[in-house]
Amino acid sequence: MAPVNDVNAWAKNVGTKHLELIGVQRNRERVVHVAALEAKLDRMVALLAASDRNAREGLDGPGTTRSPSTIEEQNASSSGFEGQAVLETFRNRMLPLFPFLMIPSHLTAKELRREKPFLFLNISMVACLNSARQREIVNTVQQYVAEHIVIRGEHSLDLLQGLLVNVAWFTSVSRCQPPAPSGSTDKFKAELEPHHIIRSTSQLDAFVHLLVAQSLSLGLNQQLTYQKSLNYPMTYLKEILNEESHSPVRTLEERRTYIGCYYLTTMLSTCVKDLGPIIRFTKYTDECCDVLDQAAEYPTDAYLVQLVRVMNLADRIHHTLYRTELHSSSVSAPPLGLSIRWLEAELKQLKSRMSCEPPYAAILTTHYNTLEIHLYRIALNHDSSESNYGDHPLMRLDLLFRCLETTTSFFQNFYSVPSVLFPYVPFSIICQFGKAIVTISQLSLYNHSGWDRTYAESTIDLDTTVDQMVAKLEESRPFFQRATENDPNSPGLPDIFGRMQARAKMMKLMHQRRKEALERTSPPSTMNAMDYELMMNTPLDLLFPFGEMPPIYEPYNFRV
Repeated sequence: MAPVNDVNAWAKNVGTKHLELIGVQRNRERVVHVAALEAKLDRMVALLAASDRNAREGLDGPGTTRSPSTIEEQNASSSGFEGQAVLETFRNRMLPLFPFLMIPSHLTAKELRREKPFLFLNISMVACLNSARQREIVNTVQQYVAEHIVIRGEHSLDLLQGLLVNVAWFTSVSRCQPPAPSGSTDKFKAELEPHHIIRSTSQLDAFVHLLVAQSLSLGLNQQLTYQKSLNYPMTYLKEILNEESHSPVRTLEERRTYIGCYYLTTMLSTCVKDLGPIIRFTKYTDECCDVLDQAAEYPTDAYLVQLVRVMNLADRIHHTLYRTELHSSSVSAPPLGLSIRWLEAELKQLKSRMSCEPPYAAILTTHYNTLEIHLYRIALNHDSSESNYGDHPLMRLDLLFRCLETTTSFFQNFYSVPSVLFPYVPFSIICQFGKAIVTISQLSLYNHSGWDRTYAESTIDLDTTVDQMVAKLEESRPFFQRATENDPNSPGLPDIFGRMQARAKMMKLMHQRRKEALERTSPPSTMNAMDYELMMNTPLDLLFPFGEMPPIYEPYNFRV
């Protein structure tokens, strides 16, 4: 029995040592893995720190070590479109279309970069004409967000305003990295190569919520005394520790930025997809509008207040007519006609107080047209029962005709905006264009007894309307040609010119395919025309970049 016991003891000893070796090996592997992660994190932090350090220094500071991906190298390039020139472009051609940020005329690019590096970084990105440099700045912006917001958890007015610019001109940025040259001289084959997406639509969602989070973290959505009056524990402790005895005052810049966040998120929720009331219109929002209107620090303050009030009504229209899931099934909704008449009366009253000068008048009028489209296109909703129209069987047809009329007016006002501004229009305007285009398609393909599709097509033709957008961009081409001919490193015109032509071709093809299907099969009225959600959430017109073609479009043989 002794040998057996010896064997058992030996086996037990070997097993113990084996487990110890396994443990040691696993510990070593874990140490190596952790070391690799730490090294990778150190490299990332070093890169972000270098980018942050360079972003805060002067444009041409002596002894500065520049990383190839930082904004400094792009500012130092010979193109002349960065730095002060880019700031002037943004200030003169872009801000008038989105007046929720004001940059004083005396403030230089170097000063803005020193005071608000992230805002300046985003301005350089959206106003840059060179697509390759623009994509480099996209990478720098994403690194800056990762370091300062995600890792450090910072919140500041600079970060909020930079995110506001980022989202407002999200679609103006070249968002796909073209494939690396393969040595092929076949241009057509090169165009079919896959593009690396560096700025996807899912990132738009992320940036929108980062925008909202920054606004909430700064407390810009409420009065400064609000948390104090509720006696939140953290606010109470902060007051004791800091011995706060003064009463701070909300600045006009903070109010302007906050209502800009409200305006932008509400517009996206109205025209792109329902984001829900992530920023609500409250008594404090109304107070901000009144304060800015009375102060009139800038000539555009009265204009931006009108934009915000328009979006407040847009939110009420959306809540009343479209967010049916919010209403209890046990509570009977008022007749549709009564709701529309009530909302229409508010719209007319608000519109009667409109006052602004060109080109703001045309842009503000398109906002009212968008409200009317949103109000009347409920008649295109197949989920609405005929009983919702009460004792007025012609009400649906009346709403359809009103929708057709206001959509026609939308494009008349939209195309009256000077052509030179079209390449700079923010997302808040582009998404209205997309909503109106979809409405044209739906009206001309709407299969309902009594509705004359031929009349709708003769009133406003989708192909002609889309071609007008391309023509407006072409009218601005000479300006960009003059601007780029002095830049030896410029690859040519901005991507928007080629991108819009591709989107226009696809929109017209999709509409034609649906029209042919309608004429061939005579589908019932339950079939939607051009699906609005599909158009707004997939790569069409100016909204989405190259290389995001979903499988549903493969039969069309398009590469956009």
